[in-house]
Parts: sequence; structure tokens; C-alpha cells
Amino acid sequence: MITLIFPYGRKISDVIKKLKGDYEILVAGKPNRILKGENVRFIEDGNLASSLMKCMRESRGDYIIILNDGVENAERLIKRMVSLAEKGADIVVGVREEKSLLARMLVNLLLPCSRRTRDPLSEIFLVRREVVNGMKMHPIGCKLLLEIMAEGEYGSIEEVPVEFNGESLFNGNYSAYSSHLLKIAWKRGEIKRFVKFGIVGGLSILFNEFLLWLMLLYDIHLIISSLVSIEAGILASFIMNELWTFRDRGGKGFAAYMKRMGKYNFASIIGLLINFFFLISLTQLLGMNPLKANIVGIAAAFIWNFLAHNLWTWHS
Repeated sequence: MITLIFPYGRKISDVIKKLKGDYEILVAGKPNRILKGENVRFIEDGNLASSLMKCMRESRGDYIIILNDGVENAERLIKRMVSLAEKGADIVVGVREEKSLLARMLVNLLLPCSRRTRDPLSEIFLVRREVVNGMKMHPIGCKLLLEIMAEGEYGSIEEVPVEFNGESLFNGNYSAYSSHLLKIAWKRGEIKRFVKFGIVGGLSILFNEFLLWLMLLYDIHLIISSLVSIEAGILASFIMNELWTFRDRGGKGFAAYMKRMGKYNFASIIGLLINFFFLISLTQLLGMNPLKANIVGIAAAFIWNFLAHNLWTWHS
């Protein structure tokens, strides 16, 4: 059996009446007289998120599909999703054409599991029942997919394009949703990873400074001393991050290790250029104190480095 769950919407009766097939249809919301007599159950339990969760708990289908009334050609979309699930997909994500790149980057940064799909914030998806059985979720609005990806046990994820003619049903407090994402990220250890990255950065700076001081003490030319100490600091921080901060990520083997090292060097050099850019720009153009300007540059470079290494160097 296939369970279709709809968050309540103004056009929901039009979508449901076009469906042809043996589906269990659940709607998160109050009963609608227009759908009276149809094979539809209405389930309401406090807010929208709670109602959707109750729908999932009371559903009987082997596949659970979350849709909404903005979907075009729902019948065709359902068939494509089920076809991929029957071929082995545990989750099938409906990918929207218009997505917020900034929101996706934020989610990708906080929750690496979200990188397995191009649209982790989609409100339209199929999930195999075994993935969500026994899961304890506390979503906000219609954003169930992200929490399922963070907490569920699953293998293959597939995607299908969605013809979408409607607005997102998420009308909640974005501040509360951001806080919710941070809680999930903390639970998954991603906030601790950020702290670890900062500690490694601090230690690499100390190592860089010590090596520079030592080489200058032995009258080695400033340019050579600077280049050697910078590269040594980059390599030292790479090794610490590899063994500690990102030890759960990255492919195995020497080739994968060297590829990460190359990426790390490249991104870190860009970080140095960012630091230099802020230092020169703020001192020369705005007359800021060089020490203060350097702090701004270090902060900007740190943010760049964490984004680049988290989203690129150790992408997996």
C-alpha cells in the first residue's frame, strides 16, 4: 500500500480528486466538506508538524509520500517516486526548480547528511516505512525531510524533478527554525566540529609563529622563513584536522589523502589572501589600526576556511 500525506491547503480537493489509484490518503488538518465521501482521513493534532507526524504514525503504507496542493501532475510524480523506491531507493526527494542557495549552503554546513540531495529542504518526498519506524522527530512546519535524513537509517537516495505551482507551506518562525537546525547540528556533533576547527587553527598559528621565530633566530632569510613557516602551519593544521576534526569524513587510501591535502593547501592559500585583502583595504582605505584590521582579516579567513574545508575538502 502507498500512503499519501497532504498538509492541508486551499487547492487540496482539486489535487486529491485527480488521483487515480489505490492509495491511503491522509490530510493533516480539519475535515473538508468538499472531500466528504472520498477515501480521505483528516488528522489534526495541534500544529502542522504534530499533525504530519501523527499522520505518519497512523499510516499503513509500505511507502509514505508527503505531497502538497501545489504539485502539478501529482499522479505522474507518485508513479516515478514509487518506481525508484521499488528499485531500491529508501528516500526519493522531489527537487524544486527554485531553491534558496544560501539556505542550502547553511543546511549543508550544519548537517553534512543533507549534501546527499540537491534539495534537502524539499517538502515533497517519499520515504520507505522502515526508515521512519520508531523515529522520534520534532520537526517545524513541513520540514520533515531534513530530520529524517539526520536521524533515520537508510541507504540509497534518489531525486525526481517536481513541477511545482505554489508557495512553501512553511509559514513558521525562521528564527525558531534556525534554532531547531542548530539543535540538530549540536546533536550530530557539527557544532563541536566547528569548535575543534577553531582550536586547530589557533594551534597552527602558534606553530607558524614559533617556526618563524626559530628560523629568524638562525638568520634564515625572511622570505624563505615566512614561506616555510606558512606552509608548515598549513600542513600541521591539515594533519590535525584530518586526525581529529574531520576524522569521520573523507575517502580511504593514499590517493584520497593526497587529494584532500591539495584541496586544503589551495583553500588555505585563498584564506591567506582574504586575510591580506582585509588588512590592506581596512588600513589603507579606512585608516583602521593595522592590528584591528588584521583581526578582521583573520576572522574573515577563518570563516572562509571552515566553509571551504567543510563543504569541499572533506565534503563526504
